[in-house]
Amino acid sequence: MIIERPGEFESYGKLRIYRPVKVLELDGTGADSDPNTLVYSHAMLADTALRTAIVVPVKDEELVKLRGVVQAIPHPSTVIVVSASRREPTDVYRDEVDMLSEIHRRTGKRIIATWQRDPAWGEALKGTPLEPLLGEDGLVRYGKGEGMLLGALLAYSMGLDYLGLIDSDNFSPGSVLEYSLTYYAGFLAVESELSMVRLKWPYKGKLESSEIPYLRKRGRVSTVTNEYLNAAISRRRGLETIIVETANSGEHALTTKLAVRMPWAGGYAVEPYQLVSLLERCWLTLEPPCDDLEGAVEVLQVETLSPHIHSERGEEHIAKMIGVSLASIYWSRLATEDLREAIREKVVEAGLQDVPSMMIYPPPGETWPNRIVKAFESNSELYTVLG
Repeated sequence: MIIERPGEFESYGKLRIYRPVKVLELDGTGADSDPNTLVYSHAMLADTALRTAIVVPVKDEELVKLRGVVQAIPHPSTVIVVSASRREPTDVYRDEVDMLSEIHRRTGKRIIATWQRDPAWGEALKGTPLEPLLGEDGLVRYGKGEGMLLGALLAYSMGLDYLGLIDSDNFSPGSVLEYSLTYYAGFLAVESELSMVRLKWPYKGKLESSEIPYLRKRGRVSTVTNEYLNAAISRRRGLETIIVETANSGEHALTTKLAVRMPWAGGYAVEPYQLVSLLERCWLTLEPPCDDLEGAVEVLQVETLSPHIHSERGEEHIAKMIGVSLASIYWSRLATEDLREAIREKVVEAGLQDVPSMMIYPPPGETWPNRIVKAFESNSELYTVLG
């Protein structure tokens, strides 16, 4: 793979955000690097893949799409499927596990499957700093952020260095392959043990009822969230910036060391909140994970060659996404009062009555993940390890 060499960046305390670089070639075999490019061989990417878990959150997705996503992830990486799919009246989770078992039987790919609502997670999380993950029923709450956090706990407990996240609603397995390779290349391109790679798509398309994809340069939600997050940063430092172009990057990756040292948001707020929390903790207050660092927390934004093609979710879903994304800024220390007023107006314009509340979960820390996962594994009847 050939990518542009990271260059221009902006520093916010101990946080460094790079302007987006581009994937130039998916296979750079025989190419030489130069001052403007980085070339990574198959062997280099495979070595990083072996140290990476790819987490795929899923909820009642069509099996054919989930199958394509899992099969497109490079073989050396461990795949962790965190499912919030229904068990009744049809046991969709069991169908997912059976399908994953068939993939493993044919390919030998290492796959782990866990049900987000497994009572064993509830028991394992009780009495820990992550007990707020549990709802009134004693089970882990529904939500994308909650599922991603469970995947992060599993990846860290396995001793893996990197954690990649890929949505399960992708129609193009080729895109999934590129996303994974870009994660590996991104981690090779930066130096910090606390780093993040966030993907920017050249186009984002949805399959409408006509089944003809319409490709937008920018998603309707990400355009809004990028604008308001950049506005929050600009107001705080008194200098306008447009540095953030990946506020709603569902496809992103981070080192497992960073994953356990940063707080997590529940639901769809998880992606923008990662940037918001790093700006708060590494710039405004120098709280963990940034206070004891000699270097910087690095955020590398990368534009892929492949577009992101997914299902149409509808206007109600778009409004909800805008609401929770802007809430991550609204309730943060980044937001000034005039920006909060602007966010309230935007949320109402999107169709919501007010800015939604948020669930924020504390950093898991470096000792709790192993204890939680060990307790979970010893009690779960639904946890599946293949390979």
